[in-house]
Amino acid sequence: MESIIPIGYWIFFIITIVGTFVGLYKLFEKAGYSGIDAYIPGKNFATWCKIIGRNPLYALWLLFPIVNIFIFCGMAVDIVRSFGRNTFKDSALAVIYAPLEFFLISAAKDDYKGKAVEQENAYNE
Repeated sequence: MESIIPIGYWIFFIITIVGTFVGLYKLFEKAGYSGIDAYIPGKNFATWCKIIGRNPLYALWLLFPIVNIFIFCGMAVDIVRSFGRNTFKDSALAVIYAPLEFFLISAAKDDYKGKAVEQENAYNE
């Protein structure tokens, strides 16, 4: 019996998930957190929230269908901005395919600039 979803989509999905966690590993280390946290389900998103300056409970929004897409995209843009990547191109790439942007930041010599949410609040004041 043939699956409803072709095998190529499953392979792409698995590569994307693994790529996201591997990319987060290096970003967590650059931000001063344990890289192993990137591989622990639940803790990875809570640590991600800490890095971008949100309450770790904010990660619970990822459990709600449809809403999780918007929350994940927002968190991806915030982590990119936390490493000083403020261009539209970087934000768009983080939304379109986050693992690639995470790898680009990991490979570059970008340092952690601070929590993006706090930087945005300071700018607004």
